[in-house]
Amino acid sequence: MDSVTPQAVRAYLAGLEQANAFEIEELRSTPAELKVRQVWALMSCADILENPAEREASVAEVRERWRRIRQRCRD
Repeated sequence: MDSVTPQAVRAYLAGLEQANAFEIEELRSTPAELKVRQVWALMSCADILENPAEREASVAEVRERWRRIRQRCRD
């Protein structure tokens, strides 16, 4: 396994900071109307792309995990 140098970490973090700044500027300059249309498009696609049976299975799995967590906290 290769060791990560401090310089590599700094370069990586600088890249993340630059990407974050670009994203913030892009969001600030995007008109509100476009943002609303994008959100609407995503929300309307959710019903088309998501299988109700898979969604219900995911919900059941999450509920079971929380049940186990609560049970262990009581023990």
